Amino acid sequence: MIRGLYTSATGMLALMNKQDVISNNLANINTTGFKRDYASITSFPDALVYASEKSVGTQAAQTPIGWLSTGVGIGQTGFINTDAPLRHTGSMLDVALSGNGLFAVGTQAGERYTRNGSFGIDGLSRLVDQDGNLVLGENGAIAINGDEVFIDETGNIYVDDTFIDKLKIRHFEADELEKAGSNLFISQSEGKASEARVRQKYLEGSNVDVTIEMVDMITTVRSFEANQKILKSQDEILGRAVNDVGRLA
Repeated sequence: MIRGLYTSATGMLALMNKQDVISNNLANINTTGFKRDYASITSFPDALVYASEKSVGTQAAQTPIGWLSTGVGIGQTGFINTDAPLRHTGSMLDVALSGNGLFAVGTQAGERYTRNGSFGIDGLSRLVDQDGNLVLGENGAIAINGDEVFIDETGNIYVDDTFIDKLKIRHFEADELEKAGSNLFISQSEGKASEARVRQKYLEGSNVDVTIEMVDMITTVRSFEANQKILKSQDEILGRAVNDVGRLA
């Protein structure tokens, strides 16, 4: 009976964690370049239950009864790295990527990567992202000293028709990236040169599908409620066993 309580409880904890992931996805529906997170639920190893039988003068004999679940937990976690729809903004400092690649930015914690191409210019005329991190070119920070900025499909940057630098865009395998917060990614790998197309005056949206997330949320809530009812039933049965069955006549 106690094992049943733990099994239901682990299920509820895992579902709570999954619900947090779904809520975060829904909260970032309109976040530029956001990639949908996922969390799968996996069962702990099942235990084979035996019945022990012992006769006088003989050793105990064990007869298998069956498998007993020991609960569940969060299994694989990660994000879905698929392209999202692009929207036209008309701003010459907005850029999006079509294909597998990420912009490199310099942060205080080191080099990070992002799909958010909503860039601007800081007080030192350097190209920066929305958080003030330096947008990196192949030669480092990018200085924008001029009026007209043109970025071609390969990432070459021209200011007033003069070539300045090329955006540092890198390609990574799915298992080489992990989220680092603030819509940034971190990797222990240096990545490879990306062949993604650069689209100036466009921004990439979020790849979160509201319908999928809402269906997943409803399923998760119903599973949580089912575990909750089972836990309550087991608690009531355990209470009766302690208070009634064990009572002396």
